[in-house]
Amino acid sequence: MTFGSMPFETKTTDVRLVIASRGDAMVTVRGTCEEMCPAREREARAASGEVHALERGEATLVVKRYRRTVRSGSDDAENVRTIGALERSVDRVLDAVARVARGEESACAMSSSRAFADDRLRAVRQDLSIQGIFAEDPDACARAGALLERMVAYAVVSERERRSGLNGACDFGEARLRDEQLGKTFGMLFSVFRELGAGRVDPRRVGRAFSLFACSTARDSPVSSSAWVSSSSELAGDLRRVGDEALSTSDARFGLQCLRALLEGNTQRVFKLVESAECSYELACCLERHFPVLRVEALRSMNASMNATPMSLDELARVLRFDDARDAETYAKACGLSVDDETRSVSFRTLPFT
Repeated sequence: MTFGSMPFETKTTDVRLVIASRGDAMVTVRGTCEEMCPAREREARAASGEVHALERGEATLVVKRYRRTVRSGSDDAENVRTIGALERSVDRVLDAVARVARGEESACAMSSSRAFADDRLRAVRQDLSIQGIFAEDPDACARAGALLERMVAYAVVSERERRSGLNGACDFGEARLRDEQLGKTFGMLFSVFRELGAGRVDPRRVGRAFSLFACSTARDSPVSSSAWVSSSSELAGDLRRVGDEALSTSDARFGLQCLRALLEGNTQRVFKLVESAECSYELACCLERHFPVLRVEALRSMNASMNATPMSLDELARVLRFDDARDAETYAKACGLSVDDETRSVSFRTLPFT
């Protein structure tokens, strides 16, 4: 198993953040802060009232925030967290979000808890970057990899939960930013795998990460031959970088089946794969982000190929993998199809598809 350059290089600019340089030699800071938030930041935020609802109570509950700029030489070791402190930070953040989801934190809304997690986990990645992902310390580097895997899993699952809770509201800008951050987390994770090498990384971990990466970043069904060629070319490069051993794992093979169905725009195949026993919850979350486009393309194909015999909205919901026929009705009307409100059915080939 070999690891070359990172699969998503255009989205991984913060994988190695250089803090200082002496001539041609790059020097990184090695953190000594054993708390979830350095004392200097914690005191400054307490004085200005910039403490999140999930951090109130004891001072030890405060977690370091993300900073947009880190200038060369601006951070000293006492303001950068150790790998142990980073692990405690991730535990604290994910536990806080889970408590809110269970209704155990009445002072904080779910949207606020997710914004809190997005920022604090981004800060974790920033501290890993500052320390060069602990490349010279195999044990710490492996622990960093485990953290990044947890962050990827949280990101893909929470994205699905956010989409299901939008109720028609537009979240495009924020979702775009989260996609970029997920790409950077994937890039750092693959950097960890490369630094550790085949002897210290279970290929099943790499295969699992690759399947999530590929299905998260796959383009939806190609609209032209040039799009297909471009997407296939990028995929071929990613496959070479991951290596044969990782690609031979069951997770990677299943992920490649899903990816092929996505790239071909094979809606029913994607739906069947999601419902199969082999599909993990995290991978299902990655695939479901493509469902809106796949559903529209399925309706387009049905309108072009089916006769004018009405189909019940209940049946259409089953075909499009909706739990509620009203969702299928919304899609059908949005695409300009003829919907009979009395018979609760849709007719194809009677109106232009829009």
